[in-house]
Amino acid sequence: MKSLTLLFFTLLFSVSCFSQSKGGSKGTENSNSTNDVPFVIIETAPTFPGCVGNAKEKKKCLNMGMQQFLLKNFDFSLPNKLDLPAGKYKFLISLVVKPSGYSEAVKVRAPHPDIVKELKRVVSTFPKMKPGTQRGKAIGVRYALPLTVVVE
Repeated sequence: MKSLTLLFFTLLFSVSCFSQSKGGSKGTENSNSTNDVPFVIIETAPTFPGCVGNAKEKKKCLNMGMQQFLLKNFDFSLPNKLDLPAGKYKFLISLVVKPSGYSEAVKVRAPHPDIVKELKRVVSTFPKMKPGTQRGKAIGVRYALPLTVVVE
């Protein structure tokens, strides 16, 4: 029992020692500016070209702008050309609007590699946006964009 108690306090002490920040007592914080922030918690969301209004209206406009751009530029004949079985397919595109304002597809879920390639192509051609900001600095914003396609 003594050794178990000693082990517990040793473990507790070592965890508390290693959990302190590298900056010590200087108050130095690690900056989060290099990490991408999720769309739902960003202070100021990216702005799609042509969007105006308050923050809520701009977020809604960003959603609509991305969806319309995707619908206009995605090759909807591709799923039929690939001989996919008839049915309804849901694709999910995870992208990041970079601090530069350009978009980059990070992950695409689709039933065929050619569809993944096409969706990444379309995301890479999104127009330049005003980047999202966090604590006054431009930062990458993670965004998920769903797409449903019916194959006949």
